[in-house]
Amino acid sequence: MTRSALAAFAVAFGLALAASGAAPGPAEQARFLEATRAAALDYSDLLPDFVCTETMRRSVAEGADSRNLDTLTFQVTYAGKKESYKLVEGNRVSGRDFYSVGGATSAGEFGSLLRWIFEPASSATFHWEKASTNHKSPVWVYSYRVPRSGSRYVLAFDGGNGEKSILVGFHGQIEIARENHRALRLTSVADDIPPGFAIQSSSTSIDYAFADVGGKPFLLPSQAETDMLYQPRLSDSKETLRNTRAKLMRNFLEFRGYRKFAVDSDIDFGGDGKP
Repeated sequence: MTRSALAAFAVAFGLALAASGAAPGPAEQARFLEATRAAALDYSDLLPDFVCTETMRRSVAEGADSRNLDTLTFQVTYAGKKESYKLVEGNRVSGRDFYSVGGATSAGEFGSLLRWIFEPASSATFHWEKASTNHKSPVWVYSYRVPRSGSRYVLAFDGGNGEKSILVGFHGQIEIARENHRALRLTSVADDIPPGFAIQSSSTSIDYAFADVGGKPFLLPSQAETDMLYQPRLSDSKETLRNTRAKLMRNFLEFRGYRKFAVDSDIDFGGDGKP
């Protein structure tokens, strides 16, 4: 067999192996995860300054009752590697900034969660699950787990006696593009939540897609969903205990209208640029 024929055979064999769904060897997995780690940690640094529109649809289920709460529209500005949010429209809370609208909100879809998974201090462990596709792109699906000792994942709530927060571990899955080691979808589920804490479960999923910013394509969040199970506790205010049952709070987010942010744009950052 000639050298060119041997090379063609090796390529065909590799493609067939990938299509079969067979797990890659330890060395190949190590190389792939290190390349993915580098891409994840560089993600925020490589993003341009941009503006987009975030639509957040909030709903709640209490027992058999489920209802839509409200729809909020935010202007998201990403500049200087920080996210800022300005409430543009809300059918109940217009005119208030992102961090004072009340109820369940979420932030950090622009790289924070991804960074928390792959930064060396997280001590995350990974397990190859399967080969798959995401919008026709070949991906490897990995499960991961970040222990509380290496986590920066914080749950917070305000039960009427001031905000309370705890640090938790988390786990989930990541769909990683074979071609460029970019995360196309990731999920997270909070671990080790103390029995007495008001939020008894919390999970998030984020989907990424290419968007044009200033004439160049960038992989950016297209939609996200967060679910939190809230259980009022005896330490909450009497009014909260009287009016609130255990409830599942759900936020569905869509990100649209990405465009380049210019220094002279008429943008009111609001807030303090928390990630």
